[in-house]
Amino acid sequence: MKIYISQYSGFCVGVERAIKIAREYTKKYKNIYIIEDVVHNQQVSEELRRWGIKKVKKIEEIPQGKFFLINAHGVGKETYQKAKRRNLKIIDTTCPIVKNIHKEVINLEREGYTVVIIGDKNHAETKGILKNTKRGIVIENVENLRRIKERIPPKIGCVSQSTQAIENVVSVVCELTKIAQEIKFIKTICREIEKRQQEIKKLSKKVEAVIIVGSRKSANTTRLFNIARSINPHTFFVETPQEIKNKWKKFKSIGIAGGTSTPLSLLKKTEEKLNDL
Repeated sequence: MKIYISQYSGFCVGVERAIKIAREYTKKYKNIYIIEDVVHNQQVSEELRRWGIKKVKKIEEIPQGKFFLINAHGVGKETYQKAKRRNLKIIDTTCPIVKNIHKEVINLEREGYTVVIIGDKNHAETKGILKNTKRGIVIENVENLRRIKERIPPKIGCVSQSTQAIENVVSVVCELTKIAQEIKFIKTICREIEKRQQEIKKLSKKVEAVIIVGSRKSANTTRLFNIARSINPHTFFVETPQEIKNKWKKFKSIGIAGGTSTPLSLLKKTEEKLNDL
């Protein structure tokens, strides 16, 4: 069996930065709280808990004056305001790319545009972007847009969740041109995400089977799986190497890839597991 690991693997810069910041603070301080996982990966979340970071359901559960760590996906303005009212010490690990999207939507509204966000409505990043607008609209795909097209005003400013597939963004924007009179589009897809999506298309054609490794909560990891599956029917999604099935040894070649929150060590362990079949 030949095994190929995608050349764009391991943590992206944003995830690496968030974990590094979290680690530095846990070395110095105790009583650090989060309300959302720093990144969407179970192994990373477990490691952060071992470092002493505590997860709560809402900001009101964090004792006044303690540390509040904001995750890499970012939050809305109201969360910062609540934290300040509780005198919390904010540790902000928001990805710089996501921070820039927040700035863009604020500027778009100042210019008189209604903000349209192309993204997964239930994802933490999309929610954070939306909460930085006054009356933003989230559109997941063309089908969703067609159901709510009456809500689209004539003047819109359009951004996307940083981990969206470029094909989905293009199709939604094309459909928006049929509805709105004026559109200002700002490309906000992360370049690292684009590289991984392009690479998985090539890898899926090259091998007999593909294994995507990472959390099912991760939007960009799920996106890689969907792209690979559309090209190669023998595409599988695992969160850990323990999920690898013995019957997969029938494949002569397997490609392995992971999302931006999947550690490279997990891909290496997946490779080792396959070699042991």
